[in-house]
Amino acid sequence: MKNKIKAALEPIHAEEHLKANTRQYVFDRMAEKKEKRKLLRRWSMLAAAACFVCAFLAGGYYLYFTPTAFISVDVNPSLEIEVNRFDRVIEVKGYNRDGRKLAESLDIRYLNYREALDRLLADENIKACLEEEEELSLTLAGENERQCAEIRRDMESCASEHENVYCHSGSVKQREHAHAAGVSFGKYQAFLALNELDPPVTLEEVREMTMREIRDRIRALSENQGGQNPDYQEESYGYGHGHMKGRNHHRH
Repeated sequence: MKNKIKAALEPIHAEEHLKANTRQYVFDRMAEKKEKRKLLRRWSMLAAAACFVCAFLAGGYYLYFTPTAFISVDVNPSLEIEVNRFDRVIEVKGYNRDGRKLAESLDIRYLNYREALDRLLADENIKACLEEEEELSLTLAGENERQCAEIRRDMESCASEHENVYCHSGSVKQREHAHAAGVSFGKYQAFLALNELDPPVTLEEVREMTMREIRDRIRALSENQGGQNPDYQEESYGYGHGHMKGRNHHRH
């Protein structure tokens, strides 16, 4: 290209410095256009990369903050722990006054759910309840069978290390009904079990009862009605979703 420009300028009768300046001007303009094209391609590549990163981050954010399993923790405080597909706690929500207070005091977000459960059961408020012979219920719901199977094993192992801690299975649909009623799904499941034995009982009555009170009432009703097993943990309380039983401690 440079030789063609030089050849084109040769026939023109002008001073050498003028021709040299003209050639240099043309070459400079060509170099500028070439550099602009390079910059345009570079910016296009950067823009495409930025779009990819944004899409990746948005997708990663969605995956991380989408719950795939739920653990209802009920004693008198009632709260729920939401767990993502990476087994990390992404949300802790209280479902009554004591539950909200406890949820605010716990520092378990982004922990592995097993570590979160250990820390929760070591909380002074929970320990005080268990020392007063209250009963704590851990109820699991989720749609990923593999993840739920792992969480079940860990829940049972965790429960076996404490007095008066019981494990149960729930369902995502049951959780939806519970939230529509304004209670945790663990407390709602206990209401359903009690309601089978005592149809007139209302959710409002059960809402303020402790899990120990609900359990004792179910046991008494089962005995009065000739139930085969007064311990509702194995019968009514599983409520058709498969009871999870660890090495829990029973009082007789």
